Amino acid sequence: MKAAVFKEPGKPLSIENVKDPMCGENEMILKVEQCGICGTDLHASDGGSMEPETGTIFGHEFSGEIVEIGKNIKSSLKIGDPAVSLPFISCGQCQHCMNGNPFFCSTNMQSTGMGPEVQGGYAEYVRIGLPESIKIPKGVSWDFATLVEPLAVGLHGVRISKFKQGHRALVIGAGPIGLATIQWLRFFGARHIVVAEISEERKAMAEKMGASLVIDGKTPAEELANIYQEETGGSPDIIFECAGIPTVIQNCLEIAAPFSEIVVIGVCDKPDTFMPFLGIIKELTLKFAIAYVKDDFQFTIDMMEQGRINPAQMISQQIGFDSLPTTFESLKTSKDQCKVMICPNH
Repeated sequence: MKAAVFKEPGKPLSIENVKDPMCGENEMILKVEQCGICGTDLHASDGGSMEPETGTIFGHEFSGEIVEIGKNIKSSLKIGDPAVSLPFISCGQCQHCMNGNPFFCSTNMQSTGMGPEVQGGYAEYVRIGLPESIKIPKGVSWDFATLVEPLAVGLHGVRISKFKQGHRALVIGAGPIGLATIQWLRFFGARHIVVAEISEERKAMAEKMGASLVIDGKTPAEELANIYQEETGGSPDIIFECAGIPTVIQNCLEIAAPFSEIVVIGVCDKPDTFMPFLGIIKELTLKFAIAYVKDDFQFTIDMMEQGRINPAQMISQQIGFDSLPTTFESLKTSKDQCKVMICPNH
């Protein structure tokens, strides 16, 4: 099959012909229809703590058609069904897996697209596990199905927070995860959704996705807190950190009102420092979110099927393999794109 292969940091992905994935007894093979490019892939390709092994095929935001099913699988899923999958292959039997949380599988979790064990969706085919897979209903397009993964990240962050209908929120960063968080905050009835973002293009995207106010991300913390108070009549009940860069947690601590909550969704793989005393004297809650559970995927799909969320504006470009290496590199510095989709079989 054709795939985009990671060689080493600083070098573009290499489009190559590689071996098709082998289907295990409790696994399936998906013919990839679309796969989104994630910021995590971009960071990993630059090296550092997240650097994958040479030969890794990235891609954990994918949708596609089931073309092969393991011989031990007993399921309503069948060949030809459209499906999405959480990007893990786990044991399916431990307590975490039984609770729909394969990320914390205590036996043998393999992460899709982050190493050579389970190659990702920057390819024509990808191997997936049965417990992690969900059939795409007829009312959900390929475009929307491919957005389930990033939307589920935002949903999970909102769900594990103390958010309640009528709360005031502040979202730091309007990349794909920030935009997903904005959409869910609007969905669940936030009173105010204020967004801090540096990029002019992403500021416009945030407004389209439902932000009630967008503030320049370069605004000093004290000034930003004052603007929030003046514009909304109060302080944020919850701050969602969706930027994933050093110093942002410190900024959140400075902005946060007493007894409020900071939820860190953005993935920062670099050392960071902040002043715990700020959190102590305000009695803040600092919470970290990782990935999602299976119900986050299912709920997102259900809301898409019912027409209750419409993330179409998140898709900024669809590309094939020919332009993938160049586009991938450009996304490391460009802030004018939201979600770029790879269409391997087009």
